[in-house]
Amino acid sequence: MKRLSPGHRWVIGLGAFALVCLVVGIIGLVVGVTNRYGCLSDGDVWPQERCLGNDSGIFWGSALGIIGLLHLGLTGLAGALVWTSTPAIAPGPAERPTPGAGATHRVFSYGTLRQPLVQESLFGGHVPTTPDTLPGWRLDWVAITDPEVVRTSGSDLHPILRRGAPDDVVEGVALTLGYEWQLRAVDDYEVADYQRIRVELTSGLSAWVYVAADEA
Repeated sequence: MKRLSPGHRWVIGLGAFALVCLVVGIIGLVVGVTNRYGCLSDGDVWPQERCLGNDSGIFWGSALGIIGLLHLGLTGLAGALVWTSTPAIAPGPAERPTPGAGATHRVFSYGTLRQPLVQESLFGGHVPTTPDTLPGWRLDWVAITDPEVVRTSGSDLHPILRRGAPDDVVEGVALTLGYEWQLRAVDDYEVADYQRIRVELTSGLSAWVYVAADEA
């Protein structure tokens, strides 16, 4: 389950405050009206006749109720903008054990996985990266239709790898992932156009890379 970003939590906090204002305003208004007219008998004319008392409950209740309604409306508008423009954050590695020997995964990224916002969305923070290159492959482009991937990356056009000539080289970075769930998160992020395969980078390191599914 994904965690809410700071923007999401801020909107929820504002909405809760607006609801408190609205509820307190309604209670104050009810108490004020009760104090003003609660003593009238069946033969008295309402609202021309009234009880003796303080009308501050009606005033402050109405004011808080109006403020709460306006606040809810503005929060709803802001929330719609934040919710559609701010990605949620994947579960973070809080209190996880130190990776054991052989547990580290390397993923060669030549596209959106290098973006800080994408890493925060998938991993809950930045991961170690090392510049590297991949020989024998070339870059192509693919149109992305998955709205969640487009929202996370900020683009509906992503690079994709296809086999090239021996002298072709693709520049990128090697991401170091210390946990299996991080690799699963990348698998979920990459759409069906991509297939994960094992390759050897120019540095000699072995890494996973996502290439065109029809090239795997």
